[in-house]
Amino acid sequence: MSTLEEIVSAAKALPPEQRAELKQRLESLAITEGNGEASAVDESQRRQELHARIHRALYEAGLVSDPNPPPKRPRERRPPIKVRGKPVSETIIEDRR
Repeated sequence: MSTLEEIVSAAKALPPEQRAELKQRLESLAITEGNGEASAVDESQRRQELHARIHRALYEAGLVSDPNPPPKRPRERRPPIKVRGKPVSETIIEDRR
């Protein structure tokens, strides 16, 4: 039996979920070899799918309470507070001595 036939028979023995994941990976491999721009999009999509699968597994294990977490928002950076006198970093260093 050739190596390719062994791979095909091993793929047929996989459960449906793993078979679907294998299909996605093979399709993305074919796209990335044919078009360099598609690889960045596929990588982003794969990361999102991986994150979703990990979160689903954590939910099924009872480690998180929400199967679909809210999307993360970027944190807003607040403007620095102006102080009179010496810089706060110098004051902290002096207090530690």
